[in-house]
Amino acid sequence: MPRSLALAVLALLALPSSALANPSISVSASRDGSTASLPAKVKHRLTLTAGATAETVTVTVSPSARLVVGGDAQSVLPPETGVGPSVATCAGRWSRLHDAYRGGSLLDHVTLTLAPGATAFVEATVELVRPPWAEETLDARWFVEPAQGRAFDVISNAPLYNGPLGVELAFRAARAPDGHYVVAGTAEPLVGSGRVELWAFPPGRNRATRIARVRVRNGAWSYNRFLPDRTGRWELYARYRTTGRTYANDASECGTFVRVR
Repeated sequence: MPRSLALAVLALLALPSSALANPSISVSASRDGSTASLPAKVKHRLTLTAGATAETVTVTVSPSARLVVGGDAQSVLPPETGVGPSVATCAGRWSRLHDAYRGGSLLDHVTLTLAPGATAFVEATVELVRPPWAEETLDARWFVEPAQGRAFDVISNAPLYNGPLGVELAFRAARAPDGHYVVAGTAEPLVGSGRVELWAFPPGRNRATRIARVRVRNGAWSYNRFLPDRTGRWELYARYRTTGRTYANDASECGTFVRVR
């Protein structure tokens, strides 16, 4: 094989999947109002331009949001009617599921066909409606699946959210030799202020009782003097209470069960 041809083949193989795909794409993002308070919105646009032949692609966005198509699409096929996204549930009485984003949409994917050389765009608005945890941003991830070629994804970077963050709480409870229960937990992202309130539903009761209020330091908290006054299954949950503007009040999503004998 001639040296020039070999180099050309190697260069082609080195291209990322998005470069090998048709149509060509670009992304953009702009804030819709302030991103320093809730609700915080960013509008994302994915622009697609067909090559020398007609192109058919399926586009999906995450976090789930309603898609709006504009430009010169030859045809647009909405998603087939089906069941909605599954709904998470908690096994006990306590339930405060996080759900920082505006509820998902059944219209978060679409299939469009572009004539040769035509340009179309797909828009989605990512919206935070509750204080997000540290890894939740206003960015969008576009999944692009051409009818011909490999599927790929593209990140659309958004302006930063500058409001208070949520606090992700987790904990475990273990019985000590003296009969007390030690409850130890975390408060992410490495929260160093505020307090955690520990609440419990006693067996057979529908009303919770606060059993402790402790400080949070270096992303951790604990309480070692919980002494249940009856046997049976207790359900514990935690609430974070802020003392500043960096973090918002938050709570554990589901209860944690402790069997007392």
